Amino acid sequence: MSSEPPVNAQSTLTEQDLLHWIEARCDHLQAQAKVLVDDYWRQLKSQRQKHSKSESGRVGVRIRCRENQRAFSIEWYRMATLRQNGQNKPIAQYLKKGRGYRYPLGNMLKGEPAWETDLVEELETEFAHIRQQLDRLGKIRDAVQRYCRVIEADTDNKLSVDVAKSKHCTNKPVRK
Repeated sequence: MSSEPPVNAQSTLTEQDLLHWIEARCDHLQAQAKVLVDDYWRQLKSQRQKHSKSESGRVGVRIRCRENQRAFSIEWYRMATLRQNGQNKPIAQYLKKGRGYRYPLGNMLKGEPAWETDLVEELETEFAHIRQQLDRLGKIRDAVQRYCRVIEADTDNKLSVDVAKSKHCTNKPVRK
């Protein structure tokens, strides 16, 4: 026997419940991405200790939190140093992802050590999957929010029509 409710059962899931679920899934994806980013830096540090400076790797990754809608992005960058006033200053050159969910790794990893290439390729596969899920969740969230606005506008219009009708017929109650 199946424990799932029948298809025609009355659902108590509201639009707000759906929006909360989407927010929770986005939070989970961000936590998942953070674990992967932290693991990248741990492995990078470990590999740098094993290899010479010329094979230390120059690719970094971070999670950038967005202000709106609790969104975030996962970004790769190339690390370098700039000599300024006799001091080496670290700089980061962010790499462009392009239109899809994956970064184009060919040019990005050209000249990087094999251990770093393998690590970045493995993680980028995971990150692309996270980016795709975030995109789909964002589209669902946007659609639910548009739906809520339409329903609210429709409800407001019906209430306005009911109020106008009630002014002409005094025996009908007015909805508030």
